[in-house]
Amino acid sequence: MEQLTIIAGATPAQQEAAAMHFEIVEAAKGAVNSLLDLGRKLKRMRDSGRFKDLGFETFGAYTEAAVGIKQRQAYSYIQVVETLPARLIEENAASGITKLALLCKLSPADREEVAGEGLAEITVAELQKLIEEKNGLAEQLSMLESGTTAPAAEAQAEEVDLDAIRAEAAAQAREEEQRRHAEALERAKQEQDEAVAAARREAEAEAKKRIREATEKAQEQARKTAVQQIAEEREKAASQARAQQEAADRAALEEARRREAEAMQRAEETAKQLQLASDKDSARFALLFDDLQAKATAMVELAEEMRAKGKAEQAEKFMGALKRALEALRESLEGEDE
Repeated sequence: MEQLTIIAGATPAQQEAAAMHFEIVEAAKGAVNSLLDLGRKLKRMRDSGRFKDLGFETFGAYTEAAVGIKQRQAYSYIQVVETLPARLIEENAASGITKLALLCKLSPADREEVAGEGLAEITVAELQKLIEEKNGLAEQLSMLESGTTAPAAEAQAEEVDLDAIRAEAAAQAREEEQRRHAEALERAKQEQDEAVAAARREAEAEAKKRIREATEKAQEQARKTAVQQIAEEREKAASQARAQQEAADRAALEEARRREAEAMQRAEETAKQLQLASDKDSARFALLFDDLQAKATAMVELAEEMRAKGKAEQAEKFMGALKRALEALRESLEGEDE
């Protein structure tokens, strides 16, 4: 089918013809549902002769080249709109142009009767037979057998019917192809939607998995870091405690040495005061006595330190032991005096 193009500077007649043509093309696309509209537009183009303004010599040349239908089929559409009532065409449009063209051969009463019996439910062959019966074509067939030649117009009508049948079959094939194409598109769309949904679900699951793995990894790293920090803090605290203990031990040692020196000094002074410098036993006694006092004092101070560190119970036990030892020493000295 040729594509018509209206160039700039077209005459009003050419513009009107082009508009009429495009209306026909649009009507032809929906001919199954709009036989009446297409037939009326074809009739208008034929009757007005506007096809000539589009560059066509004949109406048949126009329909075949520009509309894409044969001349006989175009005349079938025109015959239907010229012969049948608009109501009858609209009610039976789904039956196709071939059956409607055959109805044109019947009287108005017979048309209504045949259409009322369900035109869409019978085949073209059954309809032709029914029309022959109603029009008394059986008698005409017998005349043909006896040698009577059928009029040329009837032969042409039969030829028109065959072309119309082919056109209807082509239209039905196109309609079926369009239906299959639409179903294929719908299936493809559904499959695409399902594939997109599946891909979305897979992506969401993968994202959740990665988030979970990242969270677990972060938690494990945080746990290891916390354990390491705790170990480091413990080691630091232990190191500080050892350093403090060593410092305390050194201080205690220095203090003990200082007290020992002081005790020695006091012993020497005591010996001088008693004028016992030459008496070794007296000096030794004085030294031991100062040492006993220094150790007793150191033990008391140690007990105080233990109480300050929260070891009061243990400090009390040590002090009790010291008291008992001193008490035993006192009792022993008193026994010697007696």
